[in-house]
Amino acid sequence: MFPYIYTKAANYLEIGPVLYSESDAFKQPKSQDPQILEELKKGCLQIIEGKGFSKDAPIEKISVAASYALMEMFHFRFVSRKSSYFVFIAEQKGVIDHMNFEHLMQRQLVTWHFFTPQTT
Repeated sequence: MFPYIYTKAANYLEIGPVLYSESDAFKQPKSQDPQILEELKKGCLQIIEGKGFSKDAPIEKISVAASYALMEMFHFRFVSRKSSYFVFIAEQKGVIDHMNFEHLMQRQLVTWHFFTPQTT
């Protein structure tokens, strides 16, 4: 589903959240929170870089709430999550969440990887 997700991320970056929502079948993103919208932008930029599809290159620097909103924006629903603790990325200790989502229409499963740094 990489081409589908990549295209949706690129479209979001090109037209922004308002036009994206107006043209989206499910009117996503639902959130109007400026912080979430900024994190969705960060997530889309990382998808364009090829991040999120592998545990070795997870999406970084977005909140757990934004990670769910990012997948909802692409018409996926949450299925399950497994976490890997004590992971280091660029000398930053944290957790990688391996999250399974199912596409609402096509029913295909995808696994996304999100890194959350440990706060002290």
